[in-house]
Amino acid sequence: MTKFKQKLPILSPLFIALVVLHSLFVDYTVQFPDFVTNENSESSIETMKPQVITENGVIGRISYLESFLVELESKELPIDTEMEETKDSVKRVLIGQKLLLGLLIFYLFLTFSTAVTYSLRAWFHKSMAHVLYPVSLIVLLPKIFFQLNLMVQKDTLSYFYFVFLVLTYITMIISYRTIIKDKEPFEGFQSLQFSSSLEEEGRSPSNTKTGTYLAPVFHILVIILIGILIGNLVYIPLFLLQKHYVSEFSYFIFFLIGLLSVFYIFNYKKVGGESKNANWQNLAVSFAYLQYRFLRNGFLSIFSTILIILFVTFLFSLLLFNIDVIQNNLGLFGKTTEF
Repeated sequence: MTKFKQKLPILSPLFIALVVLHSLFVDYTVQFPDFVTNENSESSIETMKPQVITENGVIGRISYLESFLVELESKELPIDTEMEETKDSVKRVLIGQKLLLGLLIFYLFLTFSTAVTYSLRAWFHKSMAHVLYPVSLIVLLPKIFFQLNLMVQKDTLSYFYFVFLVLTYITMIISYRTIIKDKEPFEGFQSLQFSSSLEEEGRSPSNTKTGTYLAPVFHILVIILIGILIGNLVYIPLFLLQKHYVSEFSYFIFFLIGLLSVFYIFNYKKVGGESKNANWQNLAVSFAYLQYRFLRNGFLSIFSTILIILFVTFLFSLLLFNIDVIQNNLGLFGKTTEF
């Protein structure tokens, strides 16, 4: 039984991944009645109940919105038709759905990374688990209630999916408790903690001795020249590209991010790969570590932003309080002064 519980943290992310894959193609929503009636008959009461309906997932919605947008921009429509507001609204919804698709794909990769880091005992596994399992416990709960409502509506497939979701939920709870209570140290791939060090990347520290006084001036001139070249040859063309070719520029940016991610994955493999593991295992952990860095930097950015907002709000409130005290007690600003 103990060995089986130790295998659950590898299996439960796979179950979560199946739920995420299902969400890409199938989604559920609550449909409320279009009208309210005063009749007390059984049929009218039944029609007044909210119904859970099955609809296309995020991929289907994106496909539908894109085809709908193409129809709106078609030349077959009347020239005098006012469609700009509708187009803008559809584009905003489409952007939101694409962002949701990106989050779901990232979530899907997170399940893979959590399973891999646990099986290979990577040192950052618990950090990944502390993100995956609490989020999954929250995400799966509404899905279970949707299936309960579909079971009441006599949907046959909902019985099977409900059992699968409940088993996944129980498996997640047991897996998370197993990970938390596991006192054995996760010491695999320790060298990845020093991946930003020059020594770990095989480079020796540069000589820090100062030269002549002309060297800093020369460096500043070189930096200015490089900045001018980058601004004229890179930034301005990119600005014009994203202004006139929004979709193409978005694909180009994602391609560059993917290319940079591949570079980091192979760099992490070179720095932190262990000889006792197979090549694909080192690559998998390197990919998981890249996702760990994304999560860590993302949380730090959000936390820093919240702190800055709170600090600025506190300073502004303190300023208003001081002005109010001075105005009421000392009268320096006069009675008619308002801030």
